[in-house]
Amino acid sequence: MLRTFRLAFAASLLLGNGGVVAAQQAAGTAPSRATLVARLDSLAADYLVQTPATALTIAVVNKGDTLLLKGYGERDRAKHLPADAATVYRIGSITKQFTAAEVLRLVEKGSVKLDDPITKYLPQYPQWKGVTVRQLLNHTSGIHSYTSSEEWRKHWTEDLTPAALIGFVAKDTMDFAPGTKWRYNNTGYMLLGLLLEKVTNQPYATLLQREVFGPLGMKSAAYCPTKPTDAAYAVGYTREGSGFNVAPELSMTHPYAAGALCMSVPDYLEWQHALMSGHIVKPATLALMFGPESLANGEKTGYGMGLAPGNVAGHADIQHGGSINGFSTQQFWFPADSLSIVTFVNTDGADPDWLVSNVANAVFGLSVTPKHPARAPLAAADRAKFVGDYDITLPDGRILPIRFFVEGDDLMGQAEGQGKAPLRYLGNDTFGADFDPTVRFVFTVENGKVVSGKLMQRGATMNLTRRP
Repeated sequence: MLRTFRLAFAASLLLGNGGVVAAQQAAGTAPSRATLVARLDSLAADYLVQTPATALTIAVVNKGDTLLLKGYGERDRAKHLPADAATVYRIGSITKQFTAAEVLRLVEKGSVKLDDPITKYLPQYPQWKGVTVRQLLNHTSGIHSYTSSEEWRKHWTEDLTPAALIGFVAKDTMDFAPGTKWRYNNTGYMLLGLLLEKVTNQPYATLLQREVFGPLGMKSAAYCPTKPTDAAYAVGYTREGSGFNVAPELSMTHPYAAGALCMSVPDYLEWQHALMSGHIVKPATLALMFGPESLANGEKTGYGMGLAPGNVAGHADIQHGGSINGFSTQQFWFPADSLSIVTFVNTDGADPDWLVSNVANAVFGLSVTPKHPARAPLAAADRAKFVGDYDITLPDGRILPIRFFVEGDDLMGQAEGQGKAPLRYLGNDTFGADFDPTVRFVFTVENGKVVSGKLMQRGATMNLTRRP
């Protein structure tokens, strides 16, 4: 749910034992089920070390066959409690598909219309009379996201109402005219939660329990408590240097309908199966959730309503991840392949996308991608041209200062308020990062001097501006 940008890096080497699988792929034959299961198990165990992360639970279900459903690491480091299939995690923004589905069920019933202004249901926000329900669902509203508010960050531990949280941005100017751009927006899903409560006359948590969790037998699923007392709940951690600390506290009143749900991996699978098989919403409505949606000019956004289309090695998938204090989550569903991969991790910034993509590659009989690409040689004189102070323009418009400097034989990066870490030169004025294999710093060099650049991370491209 909390999609604040973070650059954090940690050095390690990729471990793997894909020799048997590689040989079978070279011979053009699919691995046996036992060999595939062993490979998936190895990938999950290696991920915990390479990321590194404290614990994870993963499920891989291929055409109804559960190849892997297992926990790794410790869900509670202080008590040395292991993660297992029943471990309960905060799922962050995966919550949005539950919220979207409930709103769309009301659309199917005729109680809500997608192109109604939100003020029809929430008249207390007249400043957003030009925003529709559809634009809240697909992140094209232009309303400022409260999780980008510096003032909001000062109140993480306080229990606040949805109205109070929306109040952090209620007087802000619009980021853009509704429908003209796409920008991930947690305020939109806060408003959708209030819409659900208004139309159904039920609290958000009660609605989901009655409409979803109870009927589907999802016994672990709930609106997350801020301080769980059930030992099945994983403790959330954040990586600090070479170790882990308990993640900063966040009152779970804050994520609300944008990211406040908790559940185990098996219970999420129950939901996913019901949703993808048409038992939650009608097929046409499910297609809206899958997306992609379009902007006013017809341009596709790459996002639907609570879910997004993706692709791994030519295999189309439907996905949505989550990131919240102490937790990282991801789920991929491959409709044509009838393959589901779900990974919940109790460490923030843990990049489960890399694991899920590699697991998919393994199931498809393809080679996996190393977490850390090989370094290209870079002379000391060449390193010097990248040194300096820069600004990253984040997807939400905020500016994140970052400094590049040389330490030993490495070019280091250090974003404001974050730890320093080495960058990995990949050639062609491009650097990667061990922490996140999707990170690429691509510098523009003119007359031997860096003048600007781009930062690419997890599908987003951000401008990198060099300070004078």
